[in-house]
Amino acid sequence: MRVTGSGNGAAAEGKWAVILCGGQGSRLGSITQHTPKSLVEVHGKPILWYIFWALYKRGFRNFVLPLGYKGDVIWKYFEALGSDLDCQMLARFTGNDTPIAGRISQISDLIPDGADFLLLNSDTIFDFDIEGMYQCHKDNNALVTLSSVEIISTWGLILMQGEDLVGFDRQRRVRQLSSGGSRGEYGLVNSGIAWLNKDALQHVDLEMCDDFETTLYQRIIELERGAHYLITGYWYPIDTPKDLQVINMDVGDNHASGGQALDVRADLEMVGHNSRAAVPRIGGA
Repeated sequence: MRVTGSGNGAAAEGKWAVILCGGQGSRLGSITQHTPKSLVEVHGKPILWYIFWALYKRGFRNFVLPLGYKGDVIWKYFEALGSDLDCQMLARFTGNDTPIAGRISQISDLIPDGADFLLLNSDTIFDFDIEGMYQCHKDNNALVTLSSVEIISTWGLILMQGEDLVGFDRQRRVRQLSSGGSRGEYGLVNSGIAWLNKDALQHVDLEMCDDFETTLYQRIIELERGAHYLITGYWYPIDTPKDLQVINMDVGDNHASGGQALDVRADLEMVGHNSRAAVPRIGGA
């Protein structure tokens, strides 16, 4: 393993983020054959551009990337993003096929002991109250704070009241899902964005764990050290070619995913301009 970094050489003041960007993004098909998923463009900007500026805007100054597939390309772009800013950029090449637990095991020493850090995927564009989520994390003295989202169902929904059929809707927001259990449980849709305290990692064997989220999060919940936060802002994951097509639609309706993404881009461009940062393009052009 090797560590690549830029910045002041020590932990910068501000929040920590670990951005998972090692996967091959195979569900995007041929799109990721030459371009890693985190650098796929939405309205002319890579997904990673949106993530970086959204976090920088909210006080994040320490960024850790466990790299894998096309990691050199990702790192070259990401390092350039923060080259003129007061932040620390760190990366470690953790292998192409390494599970999430293994990637976190390889970068955990880069995070200060006892520190809180935001763990997130590199395929989601978002704009929500991260500060409010962090306050929830601290107020609950949590080791892990998970976040849930409402989603627009991709299937038509048959609407019922008891045993009565009352409607049909293709655009209904879904917040809760049946768990199939017998104790009145219901499921929430996980956003893939979580606040963790580094001490939480002591409760999982990172070297042997095949399913990081299920193993660690279930253990923390059993210890009653978990918390939950509902995201009410913008959240859009890009997992398939259809997801990419929808978000790239240049539409005037600000309630549509593409229209909201354009608004997010305009806001983050202003953040970059005000920070007097040079925003690179893929390929260095």
